[in-house]
Amino acid sequence: IVVGGGPAGFMAAIEAARRAKEGGAKLDVTVLEATSKVLGKVKISGGGRCNVMHDYRKTTKLISEGYPRGQKPLLGPLSRFGPLDTLEWFKKEGVELKIEDDGRMFPITDNSQTIIDALCGAAERADVKVHTKTRVDDVKLVRDKEQEGISFEISCSVRSSRLAYAWATKLGHKLEDPVPSLFTFNIKQKVLDGLAGLAVQEVWMTVVYSQRGPVLITHTGLSGPAILRLSAFGLFQFLLLSLPLCLVVLHLLLLSCSSCSSRSSRSVGPAPPLLHFPTLNLPRRLWKRIARCELQVGWTSLAVPQTYQLGKVEGKGAFKEEFVTAGGVPLPEVDMTKMESKVVPGLFFAGELLDIDGITVGGYNLQSAWTTGHAAGRRRG
Repeated sequence: IVVGGGPAGFMAAIEAARRAKEGGAKLDVTVLEATSKVLGKVKISGGGRCNVMHDYRKTTKLISEGYPRGQKPLLGPLSRFGPLDTLEWFKKEGVELKIEDDGRMFPITDNSQTIIDALCGAAERADVKVHTKTRVDDVKLVRDKEQEGISFEISCSVRSSRLAYAWATKLGHKLEDPVPSLFTFNIKQKVLDGLAGLAVQEVWMTVVYSQRGPVLITHTGLSGPAILRLSAFGLFQFLLLSLPLCLVVLHLLLLSCSSCSSRSSRSVGPAPPLLHFPTLNLPRRLWKRIARCELQVGWTSLAVPQTYQLGKVEGKGAFKEEFVTAGGVPLPEVDMTKMESKVVPGLFFAGELLDIDGITVGGYNLQSAWTTGHAAGRRRG
């Protein structure tokens, strides 16, 4: 029985059924999905294109660094079934993937339905049964004293709910409280007023941690890949600190003072104001706003700052495109070679129920699902 019809559940079910067939054994594999449709998060991943995985050319160590929680424990599983293996797996299912400049990999169709069809087709050919609208309300451990074995008694109903955390705890696991690991920053500063929708392609920011990457100014503050990575890697520091104490510092990549001096020496008359010389990494509109609000100085003063305190984080905003959760079953309670519980032998975990989460941009979370699902399925089958 596989509880959950997501990417990890489907991978585990397919590989368990395949391995059983390879060994000449009969194994009935059934996926129980609480909602009306399977692979819902695959459908919306990558804006509907499905960011299947990250750059297969990178080393296992580099790929593992994309996981704020799970970095070291995933080294082994990724070495056994990593991005290159995932690429080959989908190729055998008739899916060709392409790699983009930032390392993200998508089906050449740019349509997540391609991945859903491949997984559903593989499951059907492996004789995996799939039941939707089947919620697992409870899982009980049943011990057979005569045969010295164990089994599980599963109670189901036709409703949708996330109860996996509850029954995993009931079976003896001490779960890390699940919390959203991706969120945007709410910042109320005059310098950002009227700039919603403005994107900064490459910026260096510090909020507990430092991060480089694209940032998007929103109606409520800041979003974009760099902000989401900051929220993921600094998650528990943010939880420990009061958010208003977290200061967003923008590192300005300004023209050097020597460049300023040479420009000033070539020009006739008074030195132009600072706002006429945008930084190397900021859009002109944002730089002018900063200059007008805070930095009314000219180049001749050479009073060029290296950082700008953008403001304090006043709250968290929801990141609705891809909801990623930190927390779950602690990895020390799991045998990472086969994803089997060390607390309850015969119980396997994969995907979101594990205390693993990856940065949002790059396909890291789906890679974790493929990797842990494959390990659980091959060992169980």
